[in-house]
Amino acid sequence: MQTDGPPDGVPGRTRGPRVAELALCGVLATALLLSAVEAIAQPAAPWWPFVWQNAWTLSAVTLGCWAVLRITEKADARDAERRDGTPPQHGPASQDRDDEPPSQCSGP
Repeated sequence: MQTDGPPDGVPGRTRGPRVAELALCGVLATALLLSAVEAIAQPAAPWWPFVWQNAWTLSAVTLGCWAVLRITEKADARDAERRDGTPPQHGPASQDRDDEPPSQCSGP
């Protein structure tokens, strides 16, 4: 069992963007859950608007952090490609033989 890379099998990914992705998913799920509670139960607690609004604010901040980390990761991959002269690995989809021309089908 390999435990040194991310579970999606892409070897070039760093830990920062992966953690930010997971945090973004968790924060968005929480914000959506709180929105559902707001729509259905309409809580009257005085602290509720603070919690509900700040969940969405935190999701925007997390999205910004993820975007910066992802842009940095892509720039590092491009720099590594220029240094090595090899294209970066993009996972299983890169092995689909996209560079081959489509086969000619003889239709009716």
